Amino acid sequence: MKALTLGMVLICVLITAAGCASKGTGHIESIASAELGIKIAKDSNATINAPLELKFAEDKLSAARIAATREDFVTAKRLADEALVDAKLAESKSITIKAKKQAQEMRDAIDTLRKEIDRTQMQK
Repeated sequence: MKALTLGMVLICVLITAAGCASKGTGHIESIASAELGIKIAKDSNATINAPLELKFAEDKLSAARIAATREDFVTAKRLADEALVDAKLAESKSITIKAKKQAQEMRDAIDTLRKEIDRTQMQK
């Protein structure tokens, strides 16, 4: 019975230690992911098509860095994760706007072709 209790205590200590160790590095990965997400959003012209969402992402990333320097790793990770979500939203919004513009250009081109076809058929 003592061996079982000692084993359970040892398992709890190991789980707690692993949790503490992961708190120290999880925010670093989240910050790096947010930085990459913001770069990708900028590459998709989010500065033009989704500036507000991109600004939110950049502000949250900045706040995450500040929290990390204060060693508030839980807040840093949360803010970095939120920054990544905002960056992905900015990227998606930018891609959507570009796709809508392309679709409208295609519709305009189709209308022009139809008018040209109608005109040539009337001349016959």
